[in-house]
Amino acid sequence: MLDLSAHQSAAVWHPLSGPPPVRAWRSGLAANPDAPVEVLERLLEDGAEPGWLTRRAELPAPVAEAALRHPQWQVRAALAERPGLSAQALAVLAGDRERRVRRAAASAAHRVALPPEVLAALAADRDPDTRRRVPGCAGLPPELLVRLAQDGSALVRAAAVRTESWPQLPPTVRTGLRADRDQAVRAAVRRALRVERELPVSLAGYIAESDPARRERTAASAALERALGEWLVLDDDPRIRTAAAGNPRLPTDLALALAADPHEAVRLAVSLRADLTEAQRSAVAYRLPDAPPVLPWVAERAGDPAELLRLAGSAHPLVRCAVASLERLPDEVVAVLAADRELAVRLALAEHCADAPGGLLRSVYEQLLGPAALVADPRFAAPGLARWAGRPEPALRLAALRDPELEPGVLAALAADGDAVVARAAAGDPRLPLRVLLGALEPDAQPEAAAANPALPVPFMHRLLALS
Repeated sequence: MLDLSAHQSAAVWHPLSGPPPVRAWRSGLAANPDAPVEVLERLLEDGAEPGWLTRRAELPAPVAEAALRHPQWQVRAALAERPGLSAQALAVLAGDRERRVRRAAASAAHRVALPPEVLAALAADRDPDTRRRVPGCAGLPPELLVRLAQDGSALVRAAAVRTESWPQLPPTVRTGLRADRDQAVRAAVRRALRVERELPVSLAGYIAESDPARRERTAASAALERALGEWLVLDDDPRIRTAAAGNPRLPTDLALALAADPHEAVRLAVSLRADLTEAQRSAVAYRLPDAPPVLPWVAERAGDPAELLRLAGSAHPLVRCAVASLERLPDEVVAVLAADRELAVRLALAEHCADAPGGLLRSVYEQLLGPAALVADPRFAAPGLARWAGRPEPALRLAALRDPELEPGVLAALAADGDAVVARAAAGDPRLPLRVLLGALEPDAQPEAAAANPALPVPFMHRLLALS
């Protein structure tokens, strides 16, 4: 329960250092998870930028209803774009008098199934830009698709022609679309009818292939006949040899023939093959890339604890990184990777594995001064992080806010930090003393973050709206 002093102060408080930061206050209040219905309704009435209707995590039913009936079309269109909006509300917006709202509703209907009669109304809409969005709507009846494929607008006809929709169209309609007078419609038909040819697997087929992209894809993924594999490892183009070196269907002995290739990318691809022994892997001279590649074959072993433990001890740091990047790992594997000598492996474990301990997240973050996502992880918070509040690195001062035992004085100092990111995060901390929180509402402080602070008393929320 709020004490009376806070209510009384709201009647007289107002910022002193400049004009009221109206937009910042409104944006903060719109994001404030504890803002009551009355405050959110006032934001709608006062003309706040309506994008918050889409971004806000929770939208009370009365506020959604007010937005649904709002006189400004921008508000209704923003509501239509809100993820999770009910089919009932979306159906109302699909019949809106403003075409831009109907367009937004038609786009949203790709993920929310609307009643057939509502889809029929959209398919018959006088605005072609609305109609062209209807072919992708969830649960579209076939007869509406046929109607759209014969629409008077080429924009709509082209949108109705897709690979998945083409078989649903009657032969006469398909014939008409093939001969359509509009080039964009005919191009859509060609795309819908395009059949991907199988990649060549024989040497003769590869030599006959004229498309360089298909040749590279063949080398990378096709089930190669022996003769073709022997040809590829001798190709003059290092891109082809790199692709072949990573093809799991290339016989191991042919892949090892590339282990001493003059090109680093080829040798790296060889070193990351699933079929190599650790001795063979260690014998390849490679250089680590800036970004570790994805190794699907490691993910395929996610359900085999013994194999994961073996790979966690691999001589190749990128193999260990791939294991560390799996979402769930046995405790024994986590322990091995958490003690890995390579920071990149420990970082991968901290970033991707839900079983990584909080201590690892903190140690990796301290070494790298990031990434920021680690700070937001619930496992990161721990007593003692306040010791970083006096560090010169802003990233560590930011992390100090995750100390559950942070003293009010330290928090107040961080709210006045010279680094805007730190000050903004501290201004949004609900533990911030009220007097400091009010100071953060000033134009030259952190008005948006402070207005979004859930500890801001409701009377002050109304006061901010009255001042704006």
